[in-house]
Amino acid sequence: MTPANVELALELHAAVTRGDLNGVLALAHPEVEYHSAIQQAMEGEGSVFRGVDGISRWFGELQDLYEYIESDVRETHEFGERVVIVFVVRGRGAGSGIILEQPLAQVVTAREGKIVGVRDYFSREEALDAASRPA
Repeated sequence: MTPANVELALELHAAVTRGDLNGVLALAHPEVEYHSAIQQAMEGEGSVFRGVDGISRWFGELQDLYEYIESDVRETHEFGERVVIVFVVRGRGAGSGIILEQPLAQVVTAREGKIVGVRDYFSREEALDAASRPA
């Protein structure tokens, strides 16, 4: 993986954090897949957001759930086509006012200048393990 792919993964992460759906879609391959750790914990492994429509639906749900969301990237690691981003996400629930602070890690897969997959993990170790396995 080139440093350009690390930058691409960080750009995607930043676009999500700032609420920029058009920015997210510009970086994503049309057939991108997103596996949200929170969604999968609640709904099972089958809950995957696929393609532009899936990402747009997930993004709308995120905007409905939180008044604001911010992220503090702690580290990045490169593994072939994959980048691991370790971060802490913070937000305030819309309506409830409940503050969320959750450490997460993502494996972002980039090919030919586009994001083709993102999978969240609740721990740094899980993400590093997943990214280091052969594709």
